[in-house]
Formats: sequence, structure tokens, C-alpha cells
Amino acid sequence: MVDNYVSVPGVLVTCEELEIAKAKAVALALHSLPYVHLLECRRFSDARVKEIVVFDTEVEVGQRPVYEIHPIERIAVVFSADDAVEPEVLALRKDFPQVPHLFSKPDDIPRRLCLYADSFDEVKLRLTAIRFIERIREWLALTAKGKLHQQDQPLEPLLLESAGTIVIPYDIFSCTDARTPKLLAIKGINRGDYRTFLIAEREGIESFQSEQLAFVATAFVGTPQQHGIFHRQPKNLCELHQFLGIETNLLSELRERLKIWQNKRYILSAKLALIIALPKKREESSGLETKEYWAFISTKTLKDIGEEIGIWNNVDGIIGTLILVNEEMQGQKIDIIPLRTMFYLTRDSAAALAGLPKVDRIKITAIGLGALGSQVFINLIRMGYGTWSIIDEDHLLPHNLSRHSLDGFAVGFPKTDVLAYVANNIIDGEIIATPIVANVLNPREEKQKVNEALTDTEVILDVSTSVAVERYLARDIESCARRISLFLNPSGSDVVMLAEDRNREASLDYLEMQYYRHLINTTGFEHHLVQNGNSIRYSNSCRDISSTISQEYVALHAAICSRALRNVLSEENCSIKIWQAEPRNLAVHCSEVNAFKMLEYKIQDWKLCTDQWFIDKIYDARKAKLPRETGGVLVGSFDMQRKIVYVVDAVSSPPDSVEWKNSYIRGCHGLRKRLSEIKKLTAGMLEYVGEWHSHPEGSDCSLSPDDEKVFAWLAENMIAEGLPALILIVGDDYQWHLKDK
Repeated sequence: MVDNYVSVPGVLVTCEELEIAKAKAVALALHSLPYVHLLECRRFSDARVKEIVVFDTEVEVGQRPVYEIHPIERIAVVFSADDAVEPEVLALRKDFPQVPHLFSKPDDIPRRLCLYADSFDEVKLRLTAIRFIERIREWLALTAKGKLHQQDQPLEPLLLESAGTIVIPYDIFSCTDARTPKLLAIKGINRGDYRTFLIAEREGIESFQSEQLAFVATAFVGTPQQHGIFHRQPKNLCELHQFLGIETNLLSELRERLKIWQNKRYILSAKLALIIALPKKREESSGLETKEYWAFISTKTLKDIGEEIGIWNNVDGIIGTLILVNEEMQGQKIDIIPLRTMFYLTRDSAAALAGLPKVDRIKITAIGLGALGSQVFINLIRMGYGTWSIIDEDHLLPHNLSRHSLDGFAVGFPKTDVLAYVANNIIDGEIIATPIVANVLNPREEKQKVNEALTDTEVILDVSTSVAVERYLARDIESCARRISLFLNPSGSDVVMLAEDRNREASLDYLEMQYYRHLINTTGFEHHLVQNGNSIRYSNSCRDISSTISQEYVALHAAICSRALRNVLSEENCSIKIWQAEPRNLAVHCSEVNAFKMLEYKIQDWKLCTDQWFIDKIYDARKAKLPRETGGVLVGSFDMQRKIVYVVDAVSSPPDSVEWKNSYIRGCHGLRKRLSEIKKLTAGMLEYVGEWHSHPEGSDCSLSPDDEKVFAWLAENMIAEGLPALILIVGDDYQWHLKDK
């Protein structure tokens, strides 16, 4: 070879004598392709047998190349017999320029080309000798034009090789002033392999004073550099100082920090991790585009480093500070090992990884952290979504582990305490979850905390599966927060979301009633609220019974609810949705129920709640029978604690009813059966609540003498059960009549 090229090791062999399949295929292809010329083949052994194919290739080089690529370049390709690693593609010209997309090499010459972004295991699935050669020629041509690294590609790393990984806090660079430098303790993770894995502790160095520390860490910000220029890995502190540049002046700043830490005797025997932020720009004249983060672990202690950078002497373990810094001591003897860095997961990175356009810190107070609630909560935490207060009085029991998001380590502890601990350890930085161990209906000593959590929030999320809790949250809490409820049906095959509108014109309790109305009027929900009949007794008490629901259902519906919650909170309107999973293959069908604003009337001491859907139905029934009168029974529910009667539907006039122009006598044929069906379909939540009938056109809606008799009879029977008597009269207008005494 002429002097301008690097010599190639090994013994000469002919093309036919090559034994490595890929080497032989490339050599043979070079004979058949234009623009390339095979020069020689060689074989040698270091730790394994290798074969080298050397050739010249013509390169399409423009009149004004960005990088000095020659029209003819000499290339050597080194193949390994085991085919486990990508062949080394070496540019043999000694003055081959430093360009983007080169592998870092200890001796830097010859330059090694980085041809592929994918791993070699993926590349070789579709690799042929001709494609391989053409990729080399393409790499050279695009590099000459400065187009190998496209403008929309991420910037190339400034450094490549690492001996392991260190995980660091996201805010480690918020305090890099030498006067108050941040110093973190580091713990190592024994992974059972040769790779180093370290974690920088957020607590800071002071919490480890009583411990023997192996490593401590501090951070520096380097001088902005152009990507694709620096490739030689710094091997010692002096080289790192030179790499970072005069503006950073690593040695000067490190000397100042070590003087500050000199009195922290408990860290001087620790080795030092230098965590470096390297600002990068695409072109020399362009602005900063991104940062690259690296860490370098010293092989010697802080005590040794101080001596090797000329700020003190170490005599028999006693440190003596020098009056003048010895500038000639620049850490040449302090070897460093490069580590790649990873940041703790933050809200921003969690949201980005989830594909969310922005971080949403909406305040959510969640009640009920059981199977569904805990998994919805953790799903959203992993996306950096929300700022949470979580309320539940339950402790985790062994049988909960079959469906809960927590693991066995938490058995016996309050669910909210452990869930908040887990959440705050998933997301680094600001507190994302605050626990309250309390029964929301009877919080006792936690009453103030519960009240504050329910009032100082934007969303109250009920995942308690308790109607009593849902009614309390809907009716008894003075809060502007929007209420949303999520719950599984008894078998776990279906999940329901009830979501108030932003102005709370349809309260959660009335959305519950509309949900029941959908069940009684829609096919496909005959078994929705039917108990599956299977239960497990997990202890001795009469209440120690748990339902049998597959974790597959819970996980599936938790994912659905997580997405549904985010979606509905981005909208203004109320929503009722039911997702039904097909038992065999878990295919899911979503039913979206038309939700209506609530109409509320004050009648004596009672509140009557209905909606326009019901009013329209009654008017349509009257209109269809005019000029005759008609009627039927009212379907709804009573809340005796709050004196609320909900009216959501009506059963049409039975076929044996008497419908005259000025009179109506309700029949009863089929009525008992229909009311029984309604009760069964809604698990007893909807029932008979009163009567209704129409008046002719032009008549008012007051009680006629006959109506008074019917009302008295109805009151006698209803009040005997402790319930109010209710009659609705519909004419050109409508009027409610209620009696509870």
C-alpha cells in the first residue's frame, strides 16, 4: 500500500480461499460491479478468525463538497467468522476527515463508517453483498454533499462508548454554581452482569453522612459544540477538561468545588461521578438545538483527585491545602469511565412517552382505590396525568392481589398510602399523589383533609362502586368540581362511566338514573346487572366475601377508563358510556347513551328530578290518544335520606285501561310483569313511584274530584310504606302532585 493508506493486517488469500460466507460474497460481487475494484483479500486472527476485503470505489463528489471525500476512496471491510457483529467498514485513507456517522475508535485511524441505524441482527435479514457495497458508496456520496445526516434527523451523539448507565434526577443541572454545587450520593445496582448501573439519590448527600459512600456525583454544563465533530472518548480528567473546552474550564471549577467539600470528611473516600451536559448545535453558525448528557466515573477517590489537580497534598491520610494551586497537575492520572445517562421519569417525559401533546396537571380527588380504581390511577400516573388526592380507608389484603395494582409487599398497609408512595416514585420531582386514609362518608379525624380534598379540586372521581358514596358526592359536597363515576358490572364484563358536564347541569345521581333507563329500554343489557352467583369467602366474618372477576376484565376496563376519563375531561358535556366485553375474545362494544340535563322541582319538603326526555315521552303519549285521556305508572327511585324522588320513565297505559274523553281508569294487565322486569334489569334501583294521566285539551292540570279520590287511595298505600304519593297530570301543561302525610 502507498504511504497515504493505513496498512491492513493478515496474510494474503485469494478470493476463492475466503471461508467466511459474507466476505466471499462481497469479494465476488466486486468483480461484477462497475465503479468498484477489488484490490486484495486477507485473513488474520485475534480473539477470533477474521477476513478482510479491500477495494477502491468511485464516489460521486460534487464540485463543492461539504466534507473532503475523494473521488476514489479505499475501503477495507473486516468480517468475523461468527457473523455476530456488523462488519467493520474502514476508510483506509490516513487523512480521511472527521465526519458525522463514524464509530468511535480508540486510535481514531482508520475511520470506521457507521452504515446503519438499525441493529445488525435486523439489517442482515435483508442484506445482500451488492446492497452492502452500494450502501458504502451511498454513505460516501451523501457524506461528501453533507446530506448523510438530514436536517430532520436528531443530532449525532458527540460521544458513543459507555461502560454502563447512571440514572440522574431531572433537575440536577438547576444548581451548578461552584459556590453552592449540588452533590448527590450514588448507589449501585448489582444486575449480575459486567455492566455498571448506578442511581443518583434525590435525597442529597447530607442524608448519607453515617454511611460509607462508594460514589458521589456533581454536575457541569459544557461548552456548545457542533455535532459529528468530536469522537475521541476522554480517558482521563485532563482529556475531559480539554474536550469540554476553555469556556467550561472543568479543572478550575472542580478545584473550587473540592475546596468547598474538603470539610465533608465522609465523602473524601468516595469516587466521583462527573455528570456533564453537552449543548449541541447542527452547524457551527446555528443556535443550540439539544443537549447530550454523559457521566464519567473516576477510578480514584476525591482525596486523590484533589491531589492530582493540585489543590492539596495527602500525607498519611492528612490533607494539607496548598496556598497556590499547582496548575501543572491537571488530572492526567485520574482515569475516568464513561457512562450513559438516563433521567428519572418526570411528568414531561411520561406525557411524551404516552404520546400526550402536553402535561395536564388537572386536580383530581379519587375515592375508592380497589381493583379498578387502583389500575386506572396507576395508568394515568404513568402518563404524568393529573395531580391526585386519593381517599380510601381499606388496607390491602391478600385476596386483593388477584386484581389490585399493588404487589405483595403492600399487604397490611393502607392502599392509599402505598399507592401514593408508588406514584411519587414513578414520577420524579413534584408530588403527584397525596393519600388520605379515611372513609369518605365518615372520615372522623381526617374530616378536614377530606373536605379540603373534595373542595379544592377540579374533578371528583368516584371509583368506590358504592351508590351511597356516589349520592353523597353528587348531593352533599359543596364544591365546584365535576363529578365522574367509574364502575364494573357484577360479572366484570362491562364497565360504566357517568360524567357530569362542566357546569353540573346533569348531576351524577341523575346520570345514574338515566343509565338505569337505558338498561330497561335497550336490548343487549338483560344480564348487565345480574349477579353471576359466584363468590369467594376470604375470611371468617359474614362480610368477608369477594366477587369472582377476572383480572383480564379489570385490566382491559382500566385501560378503557383511563382513556375515557382523559377524553371526557377535555370536553364540556355530560356523558354516559357503557363498554361491554365479549367473554371469549374480549372484543369490546361501546354504547353511548344520550344524556339529558336534569329538571328539578321543589314540592313541599321534597325535590323531584326528571328530564326533558321523560316530559317529551309523556306529551307524545297524551297526543297519540287525544281527544281521549290516557295514563300509566311512573318509574323511578326514591332517596329517602335526602327526600328526592327521581322520575325517569313511564309504563304505557295497560291494554285493559278505560280511556274516555273526560275520564281515565288505569288497568293492570301486564303491569306487574313489566315492573318486575324493570326491577330485575336495574338490580332493584328503579321501581314504581307513582301515577300519571292526561287531561283533555283546554283543561288545567289540577286534581279533579275523581283525581282526589285516586290520590287519597294512593297516599294511603304509599304512606303506609313510608313513601310519598306522587301523581303527574298532563294537559297543555303539566303539574306534579305529592303527598307524604
